[in-house]
Amino acid sequence: MRYFITLMFIIILCGCDNSQMASSSSTPLKSNMNEEEPVFSFSNEVIDLGTIDKKKNEFVTTSFQFANMGTKPLVIKKVDVSCGCVKVDYAKSPIVKGQKSEIKVTLDVRKLNGYFHKKIYIISNVEDDTEELLIKGTIIENL
Repeated sequence: MRYFITLMFIIILCGCDNSQMASSSSTPLKSNMNEEEPVFSFSNEVIDLGTIDKKKNEFVTTSFQFANMGTKPLVIKKVDVSCGCVKVDYAKSPIVKGQKSEIKVTLDVRKLNGYFHKKIYIISNVEDDTEELLIKGTIIENL
């Protein structure tokens, strides 16, 4: 009986928690995006590099493709990374309306083991200011 009451109590608590989450997530999003602003449009914000053999690769390079879908030029002010094992290269000049560009990411595999996920933070003149990108994968060391 005690088990049944405890189980019911947990179910009720979980149900209450979900209803709070549902009501808070129903906050309307911005309906009037300022069309005069620059807008990032990434082809993907997460890149899964899969399994990487540490013996065969010291560095792995990939890139995040994006375009400026706004009307004003997009300026990347700074790019931060979550780890010193990640290096980035990006356009320092403004990206005009409709122009495509990329953020090239190089991962130093020598400093990693096992599963990894590394974040890249882009600070720009976009209204929301910071974009977050992610690379992930698994490093193995075949003997």
